[in-house]
Amino acid sequence: SSQFLIDTINVSPTLACFSSQDHPTVKAKAHLTQAGDAEALRKAMKGLGTDEDTIVDVLTSCNSDQRQLLYQQYNRAYDRDLTKDLKKELSGNLEDIIMALMTSHKDYLAQELHHACKKKNGRVIVEILCTADNSLIKSIKSSYERLFDTSLEESLTKATSDVFEEVMLKVVEAKRSALINEQLAHSIAKDLYNDGKDLDEAEVVKALSSYSYEELRSAFVEYYKLAGRTLGETFDSQYTGSTRTNMRALFDCLENRAEFFAQSFHKALAGPGTKDEDLIRLLVSRCEVDLGNIKEEYHKVYSKSLAEDVKADTSGAYRKAALALLD
Repeated sequence: SSQFLIDTINVSPTLACFSSQDHPTVKAKAHLTQAGDAEALRKAMKGLGTDEDTIVDVLTSCNSDQRQLLYQQYNRAYDRDLTKDLKKELSGNLEDIIMALMTSHKDYLAQELHHACKKKNGRVIVEILCTADNSLIKSIKSSYERLFDTSLEESLTKATSDVFEEVMLKVVEAKRSALINEQLAHSIAKDLYNDGKDLDEAEVVKALSSYSYEELRSAFVEYYKLAGRTLGETFDSQYTGSTRTNMRALFDCLENRAEFFAQSFHKALAGPGTKDEDLIRLLVSRCEVDLGNIKEEYHKVYSKSLAEDVKADTSGAYRKAALALLD
């Protein structure tokens, strides 16, 4: 927002308010007892009825890599496929969130990107690709091709258009700088400002796909000083339709990632009914990255806790799983 940039200029020209410290809510379990946890899962699904609480407790108390170890342990110990057993025993939103947790991180993001491309959902494409480092993007691309027998680039070309397409195709080249040189900020902003004329789209593509996230945040502050408005507001005035919507989402994500995701959670929870597909994706994809930061931002923006809103919109073991990922 404009006020955010104004506050940043007044308080911290080096953007100290952007912490480089991400706060996940799910971390590796210090002492993973593979055999014991695999046995607990088997007992939870053996015989009549299903102990959903135990399944939730076991699978939300460790991270994605450890769940893959449990999968292998379970399969060896019982000559059964853990994911197939879970799918057979569970249903509805609980099944969806547990299946998401049991999918490797790179495969899960590739699957969610595939859904987003099919629906031409630019916001979700931004959410996944414009918060990832080069290594993760390369892993996602590899998974995408293996899972869907097509390249991510081909899907993005079908799902996007105009300058947004150009930016995303450059993003997935995975050549974003990891350097933080805030002295570049004014130069980047000057190129984007283009002497107050219409945006030079080549410079937009270059800036948003090539520079580190930290450098871009500094450049956005410098751009505001030059233009008297945010780059997002310039996007709003220069573009129309889906390009305008997608470019604004891109700016919002790059400007303040935690606020962007807080808004995404709010969209999933606000109004009648819950957008469970979105809620599950947000919880599972961010819990090992920065969900702690997002929770803080959500409380700041909406004056209530994210857990409170999730609790109000979910029930049963699905609620327990969602809250466990948040806690």
